[in-house]
Amino acid sequence: MSETPQVQHPLDVLTEIERGAAMDQELLLRDGATPWAEILADYVDALNELATRGTAENGYIATYGLDEGHAGGCG
Repeated sequence: MSETPQVQHPLDVLTEIERGAAMDQELLLRDGATPWAEILADYVDALNELATRGTAENGYIATYGLDEGHAGGCG
């Protein structure tokens, strides 16, 4: 007597594909030669410079850091 093969739920298949793609992407980012932390720090410094230049005329200086304020994703 042979058993009928189990059919995997379509959402489970999509979850496996997504998980595999996320792991592949993480490996590519980790193995890449791009210094992401350095690029991000340079970007934050540039934003601070723009904010400082734009608000210095009013006597108010705004600075932003990676661990301050709203993390985004809302809206």
